[in-house]
Formats: sequence, structure tokens, C-alpha cells
Amino acid sequence: MPSKAKIFEHWMNWLHKNCFDWAEPSCWSCRKYWGDKYDIKNPRASRKEIIRNWNRVPLQRCHIIPRQFGGSDEVENLFLMCAECHDKAPNTKSREAFLQWTSKQNHSKNFYELVMKEIRNYELQDKIKLINDLIKTKKLWNLIEDDLGIHVNQSRGGIEITVSTVIAAIAEYIRNEEENL
Repeated sequence: MPSKAKIFEHWMNWLHKNCFDWAEPSCWSCRKYWGDKYDIKNPRASRKEIIRNWNRVPLQRCHIIPRQFGGSDEVENLFLMCAECHDKAPNTKSREAFLQWTSKQNHSKNFYELVMKEIRNYELQDKIKLINDLIKTKKLWNLIEDDLGIHVNQSRGGIEITVSTVIAAIAEYIRNEEENL
């Protein structure tokens, strides 16, 4: 299996045409970005340094045409994506369908939809302005800090604080505030 750096090197022109910043690695599908954790901070970095940096990024090698349909492990059939996109990517014989799907992904939009789903789960649709105001205050975060539990992700491994955990804590906070009025 080729390294992520080799895959990146093969796709450099495509990435450039699609406005990816080579020195700020992100998912090639949804553009999920890890802040400056994997950025190359040296503006004079060599092409070799930039290419090598892609080996460090927590992206997965995804087959455009899956092996089950005869897809190879060659760089032209591999795409670097975050775990979430890799899990959702279509298994298809069509390279065009795969690339069309990837072009429609958006990490920010996906995250927004997930937050809104959890807001609906806790029936807080009519409290969105209050939630936005609360999120901006340190008071809320200090009050709910004890309610935020770390979750072990079963499908991808690792730990995270889930959106549902944060929204549950906000819902509890709002409920307590309303009861005390």
C-alpha cells in the first residue's frame, strides 16, 4: 500500500485545482481540518517537506473503486479521507460517482446537521437563540463541565466528547434554570 505522502504527491495537481492548501492538510472529501496541528509553518518549506508531512496526518487511505470490484492499491485509486467520510463513502464501481459524492461533503455542514439533530432530540428547537447565547459564555461551560463525559468511540477507536453529550448537558442546564425561575 503506498504511503499517504505518495498518494498526496499523485493528487497534487487535482488538489491545487480544487483549492486545497498543501501545507494545511485536511480531508479531501469534507475538508475536516485539525487546526494548525499538522500545518507546515515554514513558508519556505520545500516540496519534499510538504509531501512528507502528509504521512503524519490522521487521514485514511480510501479506495475509489473498492477491491471487491477490482480496485487496485495504486495511487490513482486511493483518496485520503477522514474516518467519518471513509465510513460513509460509496462502494461503487464508478470513479465518477465516488468523486461526485466527495465533492458534495462538507464537514461544517455535517457538524451543523448533527448538532441540529441532537437539539431536536432534546426538543430544544425553540431555544436555539438561548443555546447560542449560552455557548458564548464561560458560565455555561463552567457549570456543565462536570456533566461532560468522555466517550470511547467504538467504530474508530479513540476518545471524544460527543455532540449528544454537550447538548444533553445544555438541555439539563436549561431545564434547571427554568425550574428555578
